[in-house]
Amino acid sequence: MKIYVSVDMEGIAGIAYKEQTTRGELLYPESRQLLTDEVNAVVEALVQAGAEEIIVKDAHATGLNFLYDRLHPSASYVLGPAVMANRFPGLDATFDGAVLIGYHAMAGTQEAILDHSWSFADIYGLELNGAPIGEIGFEALLFGLHGVPVIFVSGDDKTCAEAKRQLGSVFTYETKKATGRHSGLLKAPKRVYAEIGGVMGEAVRRRKECSAYSIPGPYEMKISYMNTSLADAHYYNETDTFRLDGRTRLLKDDDLLRLLSRTFH
Repeated sequence: MKIYVSVDMEGIAGIAYKEQTTRGELLYPESRQLLTDEVNAVVEALVQAGAEEIIVKDAHATGLNFLYDRLHPSASYVLGPAVMANRFPGLDATFDGAVLIGYHAMAGTQEAILDHSWSFADIYGLELNGAPIGEIGFEALLFGLHGVPVIFVSGDDKTCAEAKRQLGSVFTYETKKATGRHSGLLKAPKRVYAEIGGVMGEAVRRRKECSAYSIPGPYEMKISYMNTSLADAHYYNETDTFRLDGRTRLLKDDDLLRLLSRTFH
């Protein structure tokens, strides 16, 4: 059995502030330890559930967040930034499932910890074919291109609710209950490490209940920027790239991967 794990940082146990997730900030080093410990708990749970090959992608920011000398030896790890066309190196149709650890809710989600969609600074919101979408949906679509279902998502309660709305059949685990952008009822990390394995094991056992996520084309992506200058910076040809208003850009494409690549350029 082969499982691909993608790891973000905002939904990790013990994290509620942007300063905890940003390289160079005072609180970042201890957050790296929290991140690494939770990843190790997940890898151990997957091993116990029977996974024979595990790839873990450091998917937060620069992709250089793990404490690499302290990682569980039973997985392989992808570090560094990746372009959309190859966001998950090593992924192919032979994987039995994908797992999203430490994720967060999409931009604009009420009372969600550190909600955003790809960028705190640039993007106000995203809509694909008329429906809001965040990073959970994007990642699931990329896995879905290989026929690989997302079987498990962890993060705050708003993240877990979004995953169920977006994906339907998926197993989730709450690392905290959010009450605001920087506040919530956070579980002690050691409690999370002890509990997450049980849900992970169930997700692996019942993985066939989960389906690869897909959205039929053609595709339209509406991108709302934080301000008009960010929208000004893009080229508009009125054929497949349109400006709808001061800070909104619309992209059209028949190819999903190409559309996703264009969204963030």
